[in-house]
Amino acid sequence: MDRRTRIAKVTLLLMAFVSPLFVYGAISALQSTSNDPRQWLPKSFEETDTYDWFGEHFGSDEVAVVSWPGCTIEDPRVSSVSAAIEASPMFDRVLSGPSIMAELTQSATGMTRSSALLRLRGFLVNPDDETTCLVLSTSATGRSDRVAAVKTIEQIVEAESGIPASELRLAGPTVDAAAIDIESRRLLFKLAGFSALISFFFATMRMRSVRLALIVLVTAGFSTIVALSVLYFSGSKMNLLMTMLPPLIYVLSISSAVHLVNYYRDAVIDKTCMDPLKEALLNGWLPCVLAAATTAIGLISLVMSKIEPIREFGLFSALGMVASLAILFTLLPAALQLFPPKQETKEKPNVPQMSLSGRLAGVICRYHTVLMAGCLALMALCASALPYITSTVKLQDRFLPGSDAIMDYQWLETHIGPMVPLEVVIGFDKDDPRDMAQQMRVVAMVQSKIQSMDEPVATMSAVNMSSALPSGSSIREVMERKIINSPKTEQQLKDAHFVAQADDEYLWRITVRAKAIGDLDYGRFAETLRYGIEPLLKENDAHGIFTGVIPLIYKAQRQLLQDLFRSFLAAFLVIGLVLVAVLRSLPAALLAMIPNLFPAVVVFGGLEWVGIPVQIGSVMTASAALGIAVDDTVHFLTWFRRGLQDGLPRDEALKDAFERCAGAMAHTTLICASGLLVFAASSFVPILHFAWLMVALLLSALVGDLILLPAILAGPLGRSFENKK
Repeated sequence: MDRRTRIAKVTLLLMAFVSPLFVYGAISALQSTSNDPRQWLPKSFEETDTYDWFGEHFGSDEVAVVSWPGCTIEDPRVSSVSAAIEASPMFDRVLSGPSIMAELTQSATGMTRSSALLRLRGFLVNPDDETTCLVLSTSATGRSDRVAAVKTIEQIVEAESGIPASELRLAGPTVDAAAIDIESRRLLFKLAGFSALISFFFATMRMRSVRLALIVLVTAGFSTIVALSVLYFSGSKMNLLMTMLPPLIYVLSISSAVHLVNYYRDAVIDKTCMDPLKEALLNGWLPCVLAAATTAIGLISLVMSKIEPIREFGLFSALGMVASLAILFTLLPAALQLFPPKQETKEKPNVPQMSLSGRLAGVICRYHTVLMAGCLALMALCASALPYITSTVKLQDRFLPGSDAIMDYQWLETHIGPMVPLEVVIGFDKDDPRDMAQQMRVVAMVQSKIQSMDEPVATMSAVNMSSALPSGSSIREVMERKIINSPKTEQQLKDAHFVAQADDEYLWRITVRAKAIGDLDYGRFAETLRYGIEPLLKENDAHGIFTGVIPLIYKAQRQLLQDLFRSFLAAFLVIGLVLVAVLRSLPAALLAMIPNLFPAVVVFGGLEWVGIPVQIGSVMTASAALGIAVDDTVHFLTWFRRGLQDGLPRDEALKDAFERCAGAMAHTTLICASGLLVFAASSFVPILHFAWLMVALLLSALVGDLILLPAILAGPLGRSFENKK
């Protein structure tokens, strides 16, 4: 047994020895899925601080809304379900139409039934058919496991009323997060496995060797397991974006492994090569290292984001790329040493231009000007749309139109009212001479102003919990005023989280709900609301604080585009500097970056042309695509420049690079795209968009590296790459 075989055996034995630890870490990571809505709040922003301040004074605004066909004020099941849910540790309190109706009609001021129904309109009750709902405030226990919280709702409702889960209509942040958790687990445990099988099938078909395909996919699979275990042992958890970490590391690892195996197969076919494995490592180590480094740079640039899940994805995907590089040059060579594939009998073509790669290279050399002009024209057209690109984080853009989540929201907004909350807090100075009844009158004026705006909304405040505010001096009105100003009423309103007291001010809360389904521009709505009521507040010596989901959605929406641009620009600059160092020429590096920009410009500009907004999952793809594009560019330029250094003219060096790289590039794109397309079956739109975008970026990167880059190299601009040592 020679020394290299012994080293290969030791390497595989060591990896087999540590595998249980990595597998344990990977499985534990996959089971730690948590999609807390708060993790999407941009850090260190005024809006986030305001939201935290609101939570300190009024408690968490995270709720679950529950209803069902036939759920009316008179339905006795509502009260029994409400009592059972309130006893559950998953929820702090429950508001329902019947319970609030009872408070309003049986209070000391004795409101009529019709008046009470109008007070609860659009928030808890539909006055037309008296359909009602339960609004559940999720406890800390429920927020720690939202899937279990939603399961608890379904189980309690079925046990208390006999209504199956399929007939429930659920909405709210808790329900949304639970739906994302469930979809994340489906992605990880079902679609990911199917993706691996599809990748294996195409790898086997293109490599014409089950053994080589297994070696490539085991290398990629082990890299993915290591990346997941790094995530787990660092103390982080899976979330919506992190569910795309395994498939991304998997396909990127496949890309590098296919290129290295391609070098190995070429060396095997070349009968003059005495040591194919050594030749493959000598030829492949530099382009593989550069490709992994540039891809990691593209991914690590995402840590510049202000949104924590995007930052974590960038960090752990970059670490995964570094780990996969180490595994590539240990596991794969050891496997090839111990389990070499059967040698191919097919001789390496003596006339490369007769092959498909050679013919394509010949066409590009003849028509390089037209092809380069066409690609650049397409880039210019798509680039013209980039300044107008839009983003979205709306609920209706997160789920498919026919999904349960969208159907439930549509039913609830039709039968109850709007579902997306915005909070308005009215503050009065501690020394304000007005009593509670007088302050409540100001709150009523603001609430009336909000309801008079063009956008249909539902509102709820302390005003809804009281009878008509007294304004005269009759005995009845004096008594009503005393009741409102009593400590008992104040405590009731504090318990209901409509009133709070800070150190230097008295706070009144108005919850405003807007439509979740529709074309509402949340940012414009929030600004309209602010400008509409601030003059009224100023007139009444009060001030307003605006917070809740809508302002944060608007902030996150703008932050997505900023993160997209900032991370991509940073990755572009750093990768450009790397290419300057490698190519030892600024003009050559700038020219080499053009095809690397091609996929991102064409795909993201194309999105705006066809009217598709950027999703949360889309932000990651731009920087990742830049790294993927550079991967193939580095491999192609490595062989092109080696040909020039060997004395070949540019057109021959170009054809030689095609012969050595084009097949591996096409195979890599096919294998990775087929594996990613499986995730297009997801019902969660950000993941679906991620899959389609990555496939589009892979295909356009192939066009950039096999058409635009060779067209540049074949023309006068290609002289920048000559005579570079």
